Amino acid sequence: MTIAQVIVDRLKEHLALPWPENVSPRERVVMVVYQPGDERKLRRLMQSGELAKEIRTTGHGWKEYDLASEFSRWFAQYEYRDRYLSRPERLWDDAGNVRGLDEYLVARIGAITAELTSNDALALVGGGGLFGLHSVSSLIERIESHIPGRLVIFFPGEHDAKNNSYRLLGAKDGWGYLAVPISC
Repeated sequence: MTIAQVIVDRLKEHLALPWPENVSPRERVVMVVYQPGDERKLRRLMQSGELAKEIRTTGHGWKEYDLASEFSRWFAQYEYRDRYLSRPERLWDDAGNVRGLDEYLVARIGAITAELTSNDALALVGGGGLFGLHSVSSLIERIESHIPGRLVIFFPGEHDAKNNSYRLLGAKDGWGYLAVPISC
């Protein structure tokens, strides 16, 4: 059995459990943590439709949203892109995020969540595509309360169970988060 299939089986097992309504938004977040080298294997399952098919057998809806190329889409239509390209240091805010990207991502995800019910899961993939551009943790914190069902984050990185912290691509200090971790 491949690592990707193990992850899918564990995710499916978790999502098949009853979904209580009286949990905080953070407790409705599921972090699927895997080694960055397994990203392509998981994406293959997603692109083939196999992952969605497997998850739907749990009786829940499933919607995937890929973050990997969202910076490019946003920047291509950004009004001030030429100015920023001439002085790229102005592109980042004090928190280390690209200015304006947060609002764009929240709006895009908001449009998707408007179609979801409390019985659906929204899966965010491609978080590594935001590396160095936007903090995945701040994005999760901005959207978690707007997800009616479950938010599943596919996270190429590490989970430190002792401190309950996550590190994207293992390259910066992790952040503590009250999510359900699923890993191999």
